[in-house]
Amino acid sequence: SQDPLILDYEIGSRIDAHCQALGLLARPLINMCVLSPPLIITKAQVDDLVGLLRAGIERAMADVRREGLWEG
Repeated sequence: SQDPLILDYEIGSRIDAHCQALGLLARPLINMCVLSPPLIITKAQVDDLVGLLRAGIERAMADVRREGLWEG
C-alpha cells in the first residue's frame, strides 16, 4: 500500500532500532529514517547500506503486522 503509516506506530524509531541491531545507524524522523553516508561512499557500500536498510524496514513492518497495527 502507498498509504502513509499512522504516526502513532513510531515506524521511524522501529526501523532505526532494527537497523542499529544490524549495524546501520539511521536517524529516526517521525515516520521515516534519514541516512547520512559519507560523500566518498562506494557503490558496494551503497549496496550494503540499502540491503541493511531494507532488512530493517522489513523487520519493523513485521513487528507492526504482528502487533495487528497494519495489514498492508
